[in-house]
Amino acid sequence: MMRTCLLFASVLFLATGCNLARPTTTAPAAAPAEKPNVLLLIVDDMNDWVRAFGGNNQAVTPNLDRFAARAVRFDNAYCSAPLCNPSRTSLLTGLSPLRTGVHGNKENFRDQRGFADVVTLPQHFAANGYATFASGKIFHSPHGPKEQPRPGSDPGSFQEEWRGGLGVKFPPAEERFSALGKGTVKGKVPGPKNFDWQPIDIADEATADWQIANYGAQVLSRQHEKPFFLAVGIFRPHLPWYAPKKYFDLYDPQELRLPDVQPDDLADVGRNGNNYATNKLHDLMVEKGKWQEAMQGYLASLSFADACAGHLLGALEKSAFADNTIVVVMGDHGWNLGEKQHWGKNVLWEESAKTPLMIFDPRRPSPVVTDRVVSLLDVYPTLVELCGLTPRSGLDGESIAGWLRNPALSTKNYAVTVKNDDNLSLRTQAYRYTRYSDGTEELYNHMEDPLEWNNLATDPGAAKIITGLRRQLKVYEDKMSSK
Repeated sequence: MMRTCLLFASVLFLATGCNLARPTTTAPAAAPAEKPNVLLLIVDDMNDWVRAFGGNNQAVTPNLDRFAARAVRFDNAYCSAPLCNPSRTSLLTGLSPLRTGVHGNKENFRDQRGFADVVTLPQHFAANGYATFASGKIFHSPHGPKEQPRPGSDPGSFQEEWRGGLGVKFPPAEERFSALGKGTVKGKVPGPKNFDWQPIDIADEATADWQIANYGAQVLSRQHEKPFFLAVGIFRPHLPWYAPKKYFDLYDPQELRLPDVQPDDLADVGRNGNNYATNKLHDLMVEKGKWQEAMQGYLASLSFADACAGHLLGALEKSAFADNTIVVVMGDHGWNLGEKQHWGKNVLWEESAKTPLMIFDPRRPSPVVTDRVVSLLDVYPTLVELCGLTPRSGLDGESIAGWLRNPALSTKNYAVTVKNDDNLSLRTQAYRYTRYSDGTEELYNHMEDPLEWNNLATDPGAAKIITGLRRQLKVYEDKMSSK
């Protein structure tokens, strides 16, 4: 029986652009008699409200929680960029946004100089003898050749791909984008596009997300002559928060506890930080009394995604590959629901930068919970090492496979998140240091201030700390620019 590496990742978006030399391609290693398979499940816009991660203990996510109970759970995993396309590009190429040059949702990384032939994670597995499959949102749609209808991934990365729709069928046009009342139709609110939520009268099986997961289940039910790399991308809880009604029924909005917030939270944040926050939308949410309803929409979408994930994981458990599967569960980035007076992603605060990451290796089945800091950049080299493939040179992440085998090992314990190419945030075990393009800075002591309420950047008592973090971030930037 083939070994199986199952990557269960909540969110993977990939798009990369770079003006620097791309990593070199190495020849495939000699194939061992048995190679592990890989299943990669990515859940879009999934923050740490998955109940097992403690971000919201009212969340109903039984399937992800059950998986977390048997996996290595990384409570401090951070994206390379707090936006779908740059995060997924970085994840799937193994390169920092500082090298890819992809910072928005419209770029195609293949169009960037030096990236036409860059080897993506699934391509590297294919070069090592794997069959590659994909379903749903893996790379950031709609990238790829214009003649290819609704391409959901990078053409050439997968040998077989199911291109169904994303999420849930929208309600009638006249009913869309009405959650905030008059004047907000067609998403014209001061915040994220498609900011809306409502229950839909539809069976799970009729939704695109369920069909995406079901394609993965069908691949797992097949006989395979070669080891396989299967990537499955679930669209919810990405906006708009339309989900089958039964998931909305799990939550009474009036019973939902609001996130802890500080009324003047942005007072000690500089110009760029304030400009990036959707605080006007937050004011509107409070004014219209919609905060808890919106939370219900996000949580319902998250619970729906959990059900789709459960369908896929259940199929794995019933398959011939269940005992030989490495599972990784992850998101592409997080999402703010009022914290820091922000609604959305694409900011450099904790709620947007952090996302769930879980890895299960049946060869070492003991569950572990760790607060060590890891980056989603580390997923590419980690999978390569866990599956015994030829290493890739030039990747920006670091494999944590050795740490998974022996948690006593001392390894890198920081992550860098990038917004555009000139706003960077360094997260260490104890601190978050952020430097914006306008020269303003933020420093939060996570040992004493996990909600990032008190910016210590101008505190004389923190001068030595911020000097050290500035130096550490500069070393990282220099390393990226020298590759």
